[in-house]
Amino acid sequence: MDSTNPATASVPTSSASSTTGIPSTSMSTPVSSPPVSSPSMPSASLPVSIKSDFKIPDDATTEAIDVSIPTLPSLSSASSLAGLYSENVAAKIWRVAESYLEAVPDLSTYPEYILPSDSLAGSYKSKPATFWTCGFFPASLYCILERTMKHGAPDGLPTDKFHAQLLALCRRWSTPLHAQTSRTNSHDLGFIVRSLRLDWELTGEPASLRGYAEAAVSLAKRYDPLVGAIRSWDRAMSHRYEITDPTRNFLVIVDSMCNMDLLFYAARHTHNPQLAAIATQHARTVLRTLVRPDDDSTWHVVNLDPTLAGGVVQYQMTHQGYSDSSTWSRGQAWAVLGFAQTYGWTALPEFLEATQRVSDCFLKRLDESPAEPHKYVPLWDFDAPIEDADQKDSNGQPLRDTSAGMIAANGLLLLHQALTAKATRIGGKYDGKYLTAALGIAHDTLAYSLDREDVAAFTVDGTTGAIHVAPGTWDAILRHSTANNNQYALMRYSDVGLVYADYYFLEFGNQLLRMGLHVAPR
Repeated sequence: MDSTNPATASVPTSSASSTTGIPSTSMSTPVSSPPVSSPSMPSASLPVSIKSDFKIPDDATTEAIDVSIPTLPSLSSASSLAGLYSENVAAKIWRVAESYLEAVPDLSTYPEYILPSDSLAGSYKSKPATFWTCGFFPASLYCILERTMKHGAPDGLPTDKFHAQLLALCRRWSTPLHAQTSRTNSHDLGFIVRSLRLDWELTGEPASLRGYAEAAVSLAKRYDPLVGAIRSWDRAMSHRYEITDPTRNFLVIVDSMCNMDLLFYAARHTHNPQLAAIATQHARTVLRTLVRPDDDSTWHVVNLDPTLAGGVVQYQMTHQGYSDSSTWSRGQAWAVLGFAQTYGWTALPEFLEATQRVSDCFLKRLDESPAEPHKYVPLWDFDAPIEDADQKDSNGQPLRDTSAGMIAANGLLLLHQALTAKATRIGGKYDGKYLTAALGIAHDTLAYSLDREDVAAFTVDGTTGAIHVAPGTWDAILRHSTANNNQYALMRYSDVGLVYADYYFLEFGNQLLRMGLHVAPR
């Protein structure tokens, strides 16, 4: 739920249960583990078309496409991208992990954003643990854990002690999220429980996979087979409107595409194709109702008629962008990443085409940006008037959204890999433009948005051997993100540090490492 909208009520408890197919074991680190059983799937049957259309083929379709394998750039000496892996990056995450726990040991809140100027400038401001962003900081810790396991600790630090202390922090931050896996009042469970999946993948802890699978079943309960979509928001409120009646309104937002990954992953790991069928149909509905057919830009929100079959559009609008007709850059970025993930799971040509369409639109708007010299750090809304005073950042430059760039860059890497994989199988031509664009976004992000006023570093206690990071003045890795600058928003906050900008920055670096584009992760 990419907004300050409600849906942060107390976590409901479900009485219905059905097995997830994942055996129960205790975690090596004590947690409040979820039960083996999880809420039952929606009782309403899926349309026949969904059941017959969905599949996850072993290989993608072999229709001829114009691709060839590009020559990947060597990043071993690319100093302009070395900031992706500097000690400062890991140290800032570590510092927040320890200092925040000292202040909020029960993790009733999680860090979300940092203001550039106020009495607490430079320190994270919090949102309740039920807010949609709560999962990004724990996931960031696991990004550092993945680097440590594969590439070792930063220079001068013992990897075994670094890993042990970091894993303890990861578990401390992710454990409370098990309590959210049974929620049915949020469509953001993919974001919220991301760290449970990472814990499973990096440590093999079955309880984490079990919790992740339970969250998928909970998300599926928000699916309406008549409409053909998962309800994103139960209500939406601003100074312009109040949409509160779910019997007359069915709100779907473009951000929802990035929560489909949860359903696809759980479908594969629990052998439950219904979860994947729901995700596939939802993606089709988003593609039809939120991607503009004239230029492949996106609306933020669509209100569908909950009483009519097939997802009948009542109207489209924005909640966080500049206007209903503008292109909110983070919304476009969610589409890039979400459709790329969906294609990766389904190999359906419609989603590869959709990913290319929304990606080409995003890149076109970057190329047209007046925000020189770092125009690949996206404007917060591609159509916002940059001359207005409330459209400037702390540098006096047009207001950006660093998070939008890093989200899109992750999707572009997936698209690049998809086209390269097709080239391996069937030949053709592909010039690697999506990889080039992703690296361009990373380059400009490091040049414009990386915080350079506070460079964090690790220290080792000479007595205990414990690893710590000294206090600093700016707790985020990046600057210049915009959460919501809509003029009617109940809460406007722009030109800030954002927890999810940092997460997608870290994940982008890890994706490059997985692809074999090695920059020394130090």
